[in-house]
Amino acid sequence: MTTVHDLFAQGSHSFTDEDYEGALDFYSKALAIDNNHAEALLKRSATYQKLGQHNEAYDDAITALSIVQNESAKDSSVEAKALLRKGVAAFHLQEYSTAKVALDACRALNPELPTLATWTKKNDQELAKRAESDPSPAPAAAPSTPASATIADVTPATSPVPAHTSPATTPVPAPLTPAAHRVRHEWYQNDSFVTISVFIKNARDDMVDINITESALSVSVKMPTGSDYSLELEPLSHKVIANESRFEVLKTKIEIQLKKELVGIKWGALEGDDAHATSMASAGAAPAYPTSAKKPKNWDALEKEAAKEEEKADGDKALNQLFAQIYKDADDDTRRAMMKSFTESNGTCLSTNWDEVGKGTVETRPPEGMVAKKYNS
Repeated sequence: MTTVHDLFAQGSHSFTDEDYEGALDFYSKALAIDNNHAEALLKRSATYQKLGQHNEAYDDAITALSIVQNESAKDSSVEAKALLRKGVAAFHLQEYSTAKVALDACRALNPELPTLATWTKKNDQELAKRAESDPSPAPAAAPSTPASATIADVTPATSPVPAHTSPATTPVPAPLTPAAHRVRHEWYQNDSFVTISVFIKNARDDMVDINITESALSVSVKMPTGSDYSLELEPLSHKVIANESRFEVLKTKIEIQLKKELVGIKWGALEGDDAHATSMASAGAAPAYPTSAKKPKNWDALEKEAAKEEEKADGDKALNQLFAQIYKDADDDTRRAMMKSFTESNGTCLSTNWDEVGKGTVETRPPEGMVAKKYNS
């Protein structure tokens, strides 16, 4: 019999593999068995976020928060995660004041929670933009929650759905672009860096907002259609050095290079727990280049094949350049000898001696072990 634990584990595996539709199905099946499973609700909320379904992500976060707050023995770590998920979902719904209250409450419980600082910064920036664009006096901001206050005082379990459900008083959010459906991203790695390519063409620097912390990556892009693309990796499966990471906006893609904190460790996943991390220098371990593509690729074999082709191309190119230089500097007899010998021998002989070549037809001379055959059209 399939248990909630089994379904939760399968959902987490699909989520790590970026199969968000599959993860959604597993988490939903788990919740059909136990609808009070707070962790499953939070993971499904994160999955909805990946799929761009932010109303559903908000609802799951609220439900999880209600369950945790009503438990006789509250788990503050789960409560902090629920507040973070609520804040992130509210941010995507452009409910920045609601997001601020949730994120401040999360900080009161766990100020070191991965990605909390990133989302707080992004939300504060949006609040500042809104304040600049609205000259009317703004209502007093909600006071920060002291560590001694209960979260129920800030976000009660029975709190109503925020103002985004009232279209008469709230601006309509810009259309969102589900990352998993419209924009492809891939990644690979070497000893020192994890490189992520987001394939968006003709993006401008002023359209791209990228935040990198030691445990999270946030990519936001204003699309030409007016929609928003968002890629949130939280938490990264391993820590990175933010100030040594970098990104570049190119014509065909956005390329992000994350500097590994642990050099030489091969990541088995981009985000979440990485149970498959290994040393890239370990015996028998071939370099791996994971990707969001569904079909696995043997990048080591492809890399070796490309190197061989490049080496071969360089050899042919050098030889052709040599022949071209000889022909360019040669006298008329030498040039005639080269043309006649190469043509009549079907490319198997190249001579510069006209006295020899001019005596008769130059025979085809295939390499040793091969036989020349006439081609009949």
